[in-house]
Amino acid sequence: MRNLAPKTRTRFKTSTEYKKLKQEQDLFRRRIRFVALLTSKLKENDVDAILVGGQAIDLYTGGTFATSDIDLLVTNKTVTEKLLNKFGFGKEGGVWFNRDLNIVIQVITTPYSGDLSRLKKVRVKDFELRVAAPEDLIIGRLYSSKVLNSNPQLDLEQAVTLLNLFAESIDNAYLDEQAKKNDVEDILTEARRCALKIRNR
Repeated sequence: MRNLAPKTRTRFKTSTEYKKLKQEQDLFRRRIRFVALLTSKLKENDVDAILVGGQAIDLYTGGTFATSDIDLLVTNKTVTEKLLNKFGFGKEGGVWFNRDLNIVIQVITTPYSGDLSRLKKVRVKDFELRVAAPEDLIIGRLYSSKVLNSNPQLDLEQAVTLLNLFAESIDNAYLDEQAKKNDVEDILTEARRCALKIRNR
């Protein structure tokens, strides 16, 4: 583990922000509050950040699906990792973690695969958090279920949940376009069928 800035880390641990994070007993809320604080600080350093993956799904579903880490897509890895180090995180095994806060972060630098204009902006206390579009998360989960096959049942369940949650606002034309692009049209049809069955219960 790297420990590059002990004095700065100490300052953060005595800061108001850190005390508020420690006081938050709900782990889901603590993680969301931290990532909102982090992205705000990144923005001050001209770094764009987007919450993607499982934590984004967890945010939309109000903590329904527990996830072990936060996937954060950033435009500058170096600045992000320096800031994480200042916030008391250490790097091990490719991820950044803070045992004291029980927060694990995966820093991702690949470009956002969807339409940036569709990102959602979520207010978290005094901060604004940019979150992957529901349509892009659905396609990501369907792709993971069909191609990566790591946990296909959970991936499909999350996609179905998002389809139902955003049933009134989802852009089906965009969803179909992305499904074709990622070769998941068949599993999208299955997910829609499952979602409709749940809504009609």
